[in-house]
Amino acid sequence: MKFYLFLIITIIILSGCQKNIFDNCNQTETCPVNIIIEDKIAEKILVEPVTEFKTRITKKPFGIYITPENSPIQPERFQGFHTGVDVEYEDVNSDVPVFTITDGQIIFADWVNGYGGVVVIKHNIENKDYLVIYGHLNPDSLPIVNGQIQKKEQIGILGKNKTNETDGERKHLHFAIYTKDDLNLRGYVQTQDELKNWVDPLQFYP
Repeated sequence: MKFYLFLIITIIILSGCQKNIFDNCNQTETCPVNIIIEDKIAEKILVEPVTEFKTRITKKPFGIYITPENSPIQPERFQGFHTGVDVEYEDVNSDVPVFTITDGQIIFADWVNGYGGVVVIKHNIENKDYLVIYGHLNPDSLPIVNGQIQKKEQIGILGKNKTNETDGERKHLHFAIYTKDDLNLRGYVQTQDELKNWVDPLQFYP
C-alpha cells in the first residue's frame, strides 16, 4: 500500500514539474525542452554532399557488380563491386558544389587516376570514425590537406563532363564510406569480403 501511495505522489510531482516547464513557454518563445531535443536530433543528421543526393543515384548504387558487358555506362573501364554510390549530373551544365556531410579532418586532396580530383575526409558518424571519399571533383577547387573542416562546408565543385577534371569520366559524384583507417581509394573491389569494409551511404540517409 505504501508503495502505491509513493508512486502516486511521484507521478503528481513529476506532472507538476513538467507543467511548470511548459508553463514558462509561450507561443512567441522556444521551449528549453524543445531546444534540447532539436539540438540532439540535429547532431545526428548528416548534410547531403550534393543537392538531390538520393534521387540522382540512378545508375550505380552501392554494391552493384559491374562488368564492361552489364554496366549502365558504356564504354565501361571498370569491373567489380561498387564501393560507393554515383550521383549523376551529366544533365547539369552549371557548377555543382560538394559539401561536407559533417565535421571532419581532410586527410587527402589531390588528382587520382580513375577519379580526377578526390577529397578524403575522416568523419565521425554515430560515434564511429569513417574515411569518406568525395570523388570526381575539379582538382582546382580542392581544399588544403590536413585541415579541419566544418559540417556543410563546401570542399569543391564537380569536375566537368569527360575532361581531365574527372579523368575522362562523366560528371558525377562518387561518394563512398570506408570503415578502415588506411587510405583506400578503390571505387570497385573484387569480392564480397572486401565489400564488407565499406558501407552503403544511404543507410545514413533514410
